[in-house]
Amino acid sequence: MNNKVKVVTTIPPLADFSRQIGGSRVEVTNLLSPGASPHTFEPTPSEAMAAEEADLIVRIGGDVDHWVEGLLPEGIPVIEAAELEGIDLILEDDHLDNEGHPGRHVSPNPHIWLDPVYAKVICSAIAEKLSCIDQEGRKAYEENLARYQGELDSLHAKIENSLADLESRKYVSFHPAWIYFAYRYDLERIAVIMKSPGKEPSPRSLKEVVEEIENNGARMIFAEPQFSAKAAEVIASEAGVPVLFLDPVGREDESYIELMERNLEVFVDALGGK
Repeated sequence: MNNKVKVVTTIPPLADFSRQIGGSRVEVTNLLSPGASPHTFEPTPSEAMAAEEADLIVRIGGDVDHWVEGLLPEGIPVIEAAELEGIDLILEDDHLDNEGHPGRHVSPNPHIWLDPVYAKVICSAIAEKLSCIDQEGRKAYEENLARYQGELDSLHAKIENSLADLESRKYVSFHPAWIYFAYRYDLERIAVIMKSPGKEPSPRSLKEVVEEIENNGARMIFAEPQFSAKAAEVIASEAGVPVLFLDPVGREDESYIELMERNLEVFVDALGGK
């Protein structure tokens, strides 16, 4: 095949999955700018043009990359990871009332890629779709998938082993990014600072998070580089705990496995693992 399959992705982990599976047969363009939050990102005209010229678009779905919906060309294949069979979405209350209390707006948490087992499901879907678009490359895609699935299995085993014997399993997160990771590896999220991206928590809700930390004995707060850490630092000061950083999205020059291993080190150091 002379022309490579043009794959457009919305976040760096999906770009890495596509490169791992597609190899030299694909050209991958990722839309999310470095350091930006996928929840609040706005594509540039050049990024919109890349989507229009794509042979395949790979997105998460839901609130993570809702901004791509207006860019989707008619008739172009789209993988929406949150809709794949084999992925069980977690429903969460992501709305706060004016006093900072949970409202009645329940929606699926979209951060499925932070579970390596679900990452395998996404990669299988990418391999299947690429094989349909580029039938001559089917064997290469299947071989790449088998290799990478093995690497993801090893990552899963490493995380399981590293988090098996922790001094504490409780954590507080800035926003609900790590719930699939927590469910997979038996961690307990006791509070979330910002339930709805872009909506600053109220003073009352900050006070409630401090109380949850004090009552449950959480040892740290996990902030994220894509958001301001100001609210986390206020709570940490009140509760007498440190602020540590987890990165759910990663960098363009960082593979998914490197990203997850980097975050694993933070979890292990914070929770007293081996």
